[in-house]
Amino acid sequence: MTNNSSRPSRRAFLLGGAAGVGAAAAAGLFAGTQVPRHAADSKPSSETEAPATVEFYGTHQPGIADATPTHAAFLAFDLGEGRDRKSLAEVFRKWTTLGAALATGDTSEDPSMISIGSEPEMFTLTVGIGGTGLDRLGISRPAALVDLPTFPGDQLDDAISHGDVFVQLCSNDAVYLSGAVRAVRSAAAETLIPRWQLNGFRGVQASTASTNGRNLMGQIDGTNNIAVSRVSDGAPLWVGSGEPSWMTGGSYIAIRRFRMLLSQWEGATAEARDRAVGRHIDTGAPLGGAAEFDPVDLEAMDGNGNFVIPEASHIRLAAARHGAGEEMLRRSYSYTNGQFASGEEDAGLIFVSYQHDPRTSFIPVQQRLAESDAMARFTIATSSALFAILPGAAAHGDWVGRALLG
Repeated sequence: MTNNSSRPSRRAFLLGGAAGVGAAAAAGLFAGTQVPRHAADSKPSSETEAPATVEFYGTHQPGIADATPTHAAFLAFDLGEGRDRKSLAEVFRKWTTLGAALATGDTSEDPSMISIGSEPEMFTLTVGIGGTGLDRLGISRPAALVDLPTFPGDQLDDAISHGDVFVQLCSNDAVYLSGAVRAVRSAAAETLIPRWQLNGFRGVQASTASTNGRNLMGQIDGTNNIAVSRVSDGAPLWVGSGEPSWMTGGSYIAIRRFRMLLSQWEGATAEARDRAVGRHIDTGAPLGGAAEFDPVDLEAMDGNGNFVIPEASHIRLAAARHGAGEEMLRRSYSYTNGQFASGEEDAGLIFVSYQHDPRTSFIPVQQRLAESDAMARFTIATSSALFAILPGAAAHGDWVGRALLG
């Protein structure tokens, strides 16, 4: 296993309950029900910050159970006409070489030279493949790699949804990341057609302090996360042994972009915002509690016989049902693309969750949220995709995707 695999994340990871925005994603934007947190998975203080590099090789790919850097780029591609397994395998080999080099600060694989002189700053490169990509290659899909349904309230833009191949790149250095993105595209230019790119960021506090950061709605983002690492195996994050064997050690990523209706959110009363989430926005404490990590009591009633945490509140609907396999890991990013002609800002959240089976986790929780989440009137889903994240390259000489395409 990689020598970085046992490092704790800066942020503990979400247990089903902190689900995504609006009629949103299953485990996204807000904090959910309280679960035990391992001390090793709490965000460390500045004296115990994670080092500047993340080990690339290992049973699992980097960029999932590692610390979450400040900047991310998510890219999707489509296979070019007539491209086959052999040509895609060559791309995956190039990406493996590139990812391993850039993770250590070696920029010789970056033809753009943008990254030269910068440091990797927790750089990671993570590769996946979509169901349509497997279809085009004549490879049977894993049963879990379904086409995501269109959920009630979705206003999806097909140009920034779906895709055959996926790459996630993260770093604390936006310049280094930019060079890596260009290098990824260059390595794939003869085989893959760029489909979309989503760029996200996190507040400095989320990377350097001992507390969780806030999203563009001012909410503390990341309370109650599941504790996982790159040395762990199986549920709820990693695919265990079984069919297909080429997915053993992999995961599934659901990625959705939500535009926040910030003017409507800012125009709501503080009480309405708190009740929509089920938490006090200023402190992150669950309604009925005093501090961010106080237990969420979904059975508590007020003096009038009503639930303290409203029935349509986000954290109630997003809470993972016991024994249902709804737990997932999330690491989401904010985005902003400026203003529309109307004056409304095009800004929001890029929601990302990882799980061993989206059919039992992401999809049912998202469906529940889509039906009655009080946050739905403040958000719009505009992008949606699901990919199989391949197992890691075990060591130098191995490459990501070899079990699938080798």
